[in-house]
Amino acid sequence: MKRLAFALLLSSLALAAPAPTTRPPALTVLLDPGHGGVDGGMASRWVTEKEVTLDVALRVRALLRARGVNVIMTRDRDTQLSVNKTTDLEARSRMAKADRVNAYVSIHVNAAGPTAQGIETYYFGRPLESRNRTLAVRENGGGTLGENLTRQATSTAQNLLGDLIAQAKIAFSKQLATRVQSHLIAATGAVNRGVQQEAFYVIRNPTTPAILIEIGFGSHPVEGAKLAQGAYRDRLADAIADGICDFLNVK
Repeated sequence: MKRLAFALLLSSLALAAPAPTTRPPALTVLLDPGHGGVDGGMASRWVTEKEVTLDVALRVRALLRARGVNVIMTRDRDTQLSVNKTTDLEARSRMAKADRVNAYVSIHVNAAGPTAQGIETYYFGRPLESRNRTLAVRENGGGTLGENLTRQATSTAQNLLGDLIAQAKIAFSKQLATRVQSHLIAATGAVNRGVQQEAFYVIRNPTTPAILIEIGFGSHPVEGAKLAQGAYRDRLADAIADGICDFLNVK
């Protein structure tokens, strides 16, 4: 009887004891489907940017959540954070805080002449080169507003060159961009337009790794048609999620 009582006591103590290990805090990713609401972004006979970016981002969210990653979205429906474009872009950027977000990913669809195609990924960095100014102006609001925001973002980039902490964050952004771009090209076989630095307003916040992906040219007759297909969007979402998880060391 004494042995039985002792065994029962040990059993009760084992049940009451705390677990030997605790789960690490979940990682959090902020997804930014470009444009939305009053701002449709690029439009072609095949796709409208705001619709594609939201659909792909929702697919990425589902994949990340399935792997235990928390996801915050700047928008989860066809809306904007503000009808004022400057306020909208500022609000999207300010959601990426290092104390609660481990990575910021802004998703966009590209546009140019009918022969331009491929995928490219940007991280915030040096001042713009003139050949990319049209794209930057469009993504920073378009028109006079876009020009002003592009100049502000370029000034920020110049100021960050001597900030060692900001440089470290930019280095991590480059790593994230490289991982995501590599997975996207492998998954889609698209033209690899590479990883580049640009002064996009929405990813200028240096407190967390931040990238902007142009997932293809909606203006291209082949790529635009692909971007309209659910199966192709699945491939894009899988690749983006894999690249993010690769960067965050999530299995």
